[in-house]
Amino acid sequence: MKSMRMITIITIISLVLAQLTGCSVNNENKVATTVNEDSKEAGTKDKDVTRVTIISPPIFSIYLSASPKDTTVVGINGRAFSTANEKVLAELYPSYKDINTSFINNEFVVNTEELLKLSPDIIFYYGDNQKNELDKLDVESVDMMINKDRDPEQMTIQWEKHLEEALDVSNENTIEKEWERSNNKADELLKDNSTKKKGLYIFSYINGKITASGNNSYGDNFFNKAGIENVAKDLQGCKEVSMEQIYEWNPDIVFIFLGMPATPIINNKATNQDWSLIQAYKDKAIYDIPQAVYSWGAPSADSPVMPLWLISKTYPDLMNRDDFITYLKGYYNRIYDIELNDTLVEDILKPKEVKGK
Repeated sequence: MKSMRMITIITIISLVLAQLTGCSVNNENKVATTVNEDSKEAGTKDKDVTRVTIISPPIFSIYLSASPKDTTVVGINGRAFSTANEKVLAELYPSYKDINTSFINNEFVVNTEELLKLSPDIIFYYGDNQKNELDKLDVESVDMMINKDRDPEQMTIQWEKHLEEALDVSNENTIEKEWERSNNKADELLKDNSTKKKGLYIFSYINGKITASGNNSYGDNFFNKAGIENVAKDLQGCKEVSMEQIYEWNPDIVFIFLGMPATPIINNKATNQDWSLIQAYKDKAIYDIPQAVYSWGAPSADSPVMPLWLISKTYPDLMNRDDFITYLKGYYNRIYDIELNDTLVEDILKPKEVKGK
């Protein structure tokens, strides 16, 4: 019986956490983009590229913002859906549920035979562990791993440029322009803000274990843009921390990416952990990071709105909720060419549901 060819992602846990949450991993030898040399000789411009496969989850958001005409996503990593708001995806790509996700399993193993059955013209992937086997396929492949010191701005700008070049598309409204708009807006809002609040960015809160985003992480970069002091700045990358350490830091505000929702913490019902001693609990300033086209806690096409959302929660006197919603609606109109209605906005911004409730 013919054995199936598999791509086993040896360091998948560290890579996935880095990709989704910004933990530092040793990627010094990575290049921004690599292309299958056999395909490169033929040249993507000499053939029609209509069937797209996306192994790197956040790249689906970049694809949606680029709005390439005459292309179809035929295969995708299911995390592109589970780490997004599916009501938003339904607005942007109504047939998203028809995209094949079965070629990659929950252990992040890609079945190349099943992948080839999708007849992809191009594959967007993430890192050398996937590249080694994909290079053996007669399919154009683009590596979306970028090394920019965990800077969501530079990472998403480069992702957009790589994807647009690979698919031969261009748009007047770009993520790069939106970052300029966002940075200018944040600078204007924060120019007279003399006192920084202390924030804790939790990228993982699972089974009672709390992992904080320290220096050289996506969370730290987002905090810098939003004028928030990172209480975990002395940590390198993402590290597990104790409640005792959090008591010592005593953050004014807490943001949670993965794992336990904010509601049980606000109600001080986290098992064997007492949050009532920190200032953020006393001020009820503990928040889930929203999910829209992708989670705002990791780089995506929505990343330029993240610093402004952080400002709206941390310094509401500088940017209130209504002002942020107006900005968000304008962003979606410019980047995705859709009108966000109030119901969908509220669904994006609402707290995460507690499982079993």
